[in-house]
Order: sequence, then structure tokens, then C-alpha cells
Amino acid sequence: MKVLLIDDHELFRDGMRYVLTKLDENTQVFDCSSYEDALPVIDQNPDLELILLDLGLPGISDTEALTALRQIIPATPIVVISSNSDGNKVQEILDKGAQGYIPKSTNAEILISSLKLVLSGGIYIPPEILAKLDQTPDHSKVLQTNTNNNPLTPRQLEVLGKLTHGYSNKEIGASLEMAEATVRVHIAAIFKALNVSNRTRAVNLALQKGWVTVKQE
Repeated sequence: MKVLLIDDHELFRDGMRYVLTKLDENTQVFDCSSYEDALPVIDQNPDLELILLDLGLPGISDTEALTALRQIIPATPIVVISSNSDGNKVQEILDKGAQGYIPKSTNAEILISSLKLVLSGGIYIPPEILAKLDQTPDHSKVLQTNTNNNPLTPRQLEVLGKLTHGYSNKEIGASLEMAEATVRVHIAAIFKALNVSNRTRAVNLALQKGWVTVKQE
């Protein structure tokens, strides 16, 4: 597995290289201190499976690097790792195609679990950030839905709710007692109904519209 880490703090990169070896015994980590330095690495390694990106890179403003990388290597998941936990900023990076946001304060165990979730096709956003995104004061037990002007069927809403929590297709199938192939059909139907192209945009649109409300499970 090839992973690219882009961050301008050498000490952070040193620590991350060690942690990322726990993703897979064959993990190969490339690290760069700037967006410009990352370009030749991407060019030489089109088979990158994951990109970890810091927002505060030198010489490029906030989400410009994310937008550019999304265009250069559109099929590779990009996870933002940052100390900026502002809800509006997290919303912006999700809208621009990031598959997740992980605070730099996250411990190694949660970091690895989060990245494995993204690699399996899920989306990771910490519960405390999700709380900021949907602005719901009580995040206690269950997922609630609001079908006002909602184009989705009840079953599709159930699947979308699991996507909101970052479940993989396999986990959704096990949770809702349906075949994984059926899950894929529902997800494709959700994308079509919402006119979106990926899980991140489907989840964020549903949160913005109030069709789903995330609560900790």
C-alpha cells in the first residue's frame, strides 16, 4: 500500500511515518513538506491508495491544494489531517471532495481505525465535528430522519444514515441485514436521486437539508 503524507512539520511527519506502518505490513509512506514537492511523487506513483493532507501548507491557501489534488488524482481518497476544527472549514473540505477529516490531536489507534474505514469506502468525521456540522444540540443515541422534501425512500434513508456514520458497504449490509450487492444498488440510487457523485457529497447534502441528523451510536 502506498500512502502520501503532505505536511510542513517534519516532527509530525516523522511520527506519522511510524504510525502509518500499522495500516498494513507492506505500507510504503511517501512524505512531502509542500504541495509542490508532492507533485512529482504523485506523477511517479499513480497507484497511490491514500493521501493525507494538511491544510496549512506554505505557498498555497487553505483548500487550493485539496482542489488541485482532487483533479490530479480523482480516484485516490484524500483525508485532511489538521488542527483546524472549525465546522465551516470542515464542511468546505468535505464539499471539495475530501473523504474525511482527522484532528491532529487524534490518538494513533483511532487514526488507524479511521483510515481503514476510509480505505474501505467509508467517510470519517469525528463525532464532535459532526455535531458542529448539523448543529444538533443533543447527540445521544439514535439517527433521526426528516422526510420533508426528501426524494429518498425509507430504506435509502437507512442506508444513508449508515453512510453518515462512515460505515463500509459490508458493515451496512450486516447492520441492515441485506446483501452487500443490494447495498451498492441503494447507494447508486441515492447518488442518482441527490445528483451527487460520491458518499461525502451525499452525506453533506442530507445533513444540510435536514434529511438525516447524526447522533452517536
